[in-house]
Order: sequence, then C-alpha cells, then structure tokens
Amino acid sequence: MALIEGAISVIDEKGYAGANTALISQRAGVSRGALLHQFGTRAALMAEVVRHVFEGEMAEYEKVRQATGLGDHLYDWPHQLWAVLSRPAGLAVLEILQATRSDSELAEFVVPMQEEVKRSALVVMQGAFGGDEVLARTVMRLMVWSIRGLSIAERYLPHSEENKAAVRLLSQLLKAAVPDGKMTGLSEFTTSES
Repeated sequence: MALIEGAISVIDEKGYAGANTALISQRAGVSRGALLHQFGTRAALMAEVVRHVFEGEMAEYEKVRQATGLGDHLYDWPHQLWAVLSRPAGLAVLEILQATRSDSELAEFVVPMQEEVKRSALVVMQGAFGGDEVLARTVMRLMVWSIRGLSIAERYLPHSEENKAAVRLLSQLLKAAVPDGKMTGLSEFTTSES
C-alpha cells in the first residue's frame, strides 16, 4: 500500500515520466529492491496503481451514494466522477494510461487491467441504471472521458468555475434526456443513423 501511495504521490508531483522506482521507493520509505521484489517492474507497479485507484474509487462512490443518495440517478454521476477523478490518484491513473501509448511494457500490464476495470464498472452501471452493454459502454465513455478531460483542464489550465459549470451542464443534459435517471431512455440517442 505504501508503494502504491508513493507512486501516486510522485506521479502527482513529477508526472509519470519523472516517477522512477528510486523516487517511488524513497517516498514509500522502502528500498528500491523491496519495490522490485514486490512488483518485479515499474510497469507492474503502475498496473497495480490502476487497480488500487479503481477499487478505492468504487468504494468512495458507494460511500457517498449511501450517505447522500447522490449516485442513485444517472445524472448524479458527472458530479460523482468529478469529485473522484480530479483528485491526484485519478490524475495519476490518467497519466499512466497516456504513457501506455509509448511504453509497450507498461501497455502489456495496464491495458488488460484497464479492460478489467471497465468490465467491473460496466456491471455496476448496468445493475444500477439498466441498458444493454453497448449503451452502458457509450454512456460510461461519455461521462468518464468528459470528466477526465475536465480534470486535465483543471490541472493545467485551471478555470475552476468554468470546469465546474461544465460538470453541472453535463449533469443537467443527462437529467433533461432521462428525468427518471435510468439509462434506457438514452437508447434512441445512441443508435446509428442510416
């Protein structure tokens, strides 16, 4: 756990490229050898960061939903996602995902992990809001990647009020499209036109 948190902290501070095993192990308070013994490679550690962050995010979403009811409707999710994905851990995962483009070893570990994460989230989403798999994937992609993009904007081109307004707008658009908060009302918008 300390190594995962150390990796997140170093990525937050130095970016993915600057998050080498020496800095991560130092931040975690362990030797570099201990890091390599536990994970084998930096790429394997980064895949575990993705898994750990996802599991933490899912627990956080459920905690907020139970405490506030926020998350019971599809249109609640832009706010939920913003609260979680714009944190350092969410941004670290985004940097790891971006790095898979040029790091084939990282891609070998992370891409299957990310697919597993998506499948798990899809099951939860369909269970809560209905819809077939294609619709659920489409809606999830719209929400997650819209919020991930806004979290990048918040980090590098901070205009907090504009970013928060965009999150509110996405939520309101979803509410207008599906006032009952269920995904099935969006089916007509995702069918291809001939």
